[in-house]
Amino acid sequence: MRYAIIVAAGGSSRFGKDKLDELLLGKTVLQHSADVFRAVADEVIVVGRHIDGAVFAEGGATRHLSVVNGLRLIDRGACGTVAVHDGARPFVTREFAERLFAEAERYGSAVPTLPVTDTLYGKGDLLPADRNNFFTVQTPQVFDISKLLAAAERAEGDYPDESTLYTAVYGDVHFTEGLRSNVKLTFESDLPDFRTGTGYDVHPFEEGSGVTLGGVTIPFDRKLKGHSDADALCHALCDAILSASGNKDIGHFFPDTDPQYKGIDSTVLLARCVHIAEQSGFETVNASAVVICQAPKIAPHIDKMAARLADILKVASCCVNISATTTERLGALGNGDGVAVEASVLMRRL
Repeated sequence: MRYAIIVAAGGSSRFGKDKLDELLLGKTVLQHSADVFRAVADEVIVVGRHIDGAVFAEGGATRHLSVVNGLRLIDRGACGTVAVHDGARPFVTREFAERLFAEAERYGSAVPTLPVTDTLYGKGDLLPADRNNFFTVQTPQVFDISKLLAAAERAEGDYPDESTLYTAVYGDVHFTEGLRSNVKLTFESDLPDFRTGTGYDVHPFEEGSGVTLGGVTIPFDRKLKGHSDADALCHALCDAILSASGNKDIGHFFPDTDPQYKGIDSTVLLARCVHIAEQSGFETVNASAVVICQAPKIAPHIDKMAARLADILKVASCCVNISATTTERLGALGNGDGVAVEASVLMRRL
């Protein structure tokens, strides 16, 4: 049997509000953790909170006592392994939990660790310590049930986690490689805030030479018609960025009735939208766009457009993906009347 105890009785004092109720992609922080263990454990015990599909245990005055309360709900004759996990680690993965259970079933325990990557100073003398002599531990920590139950009954005092409890009783524990993305939410700034936005733009052709898309001029026997340079790719990205950062659309900021924008380079407008988003507290993570037209051929110019746009969006070129397609000669675009672009962006709160 596999059991999981999820500790969720803390007060979130350093976070400033109840971090376990914060939403991530439509689910609470605690629900993310619970869902992973419901998929890999035979029974899930949540300490301090009621969660559908999990057994409830009362919270204790300390984390250690909360875990003891959870352990007491496991039958003393139970065989197998038990994972203890902090509810404030919502990024744990099913594969990671499965690996730790498997290692604990082999070695009797499995405690994930990460090397220290920052410089360490000791208080008082302010002398730097050799970080190679240190590592941090994560949860879930998985143990043979009978041994952890016995350790909890025999040990005295308080313990910050189960690895220290287990080591105090048995003198050793099996350490294994941790997961860097398995972050514990302690402060509000630890909580990622991502937003998506979409944009769409279309421009017809008119007499002229050369089509501008993504700040790149593509040789052609016509040009796109618009108040600015009619760069539909930049315009679609503008709307996507403005939308993701909670702002009004491109027409609000750069109306086509304003003469100052007549013939303007749309990469300038895109850079301004990036700035508006930054003022709203957001930066671009990545962008994707599809250019829809029968002609001209877009593929030979995609790399140059991606590099130009990446510079404006302040991301690496690999974070800008542009593709091209046709409508198989259906409709106005299929008749070669113009160019349309659909774009989406992912943004992160600064």
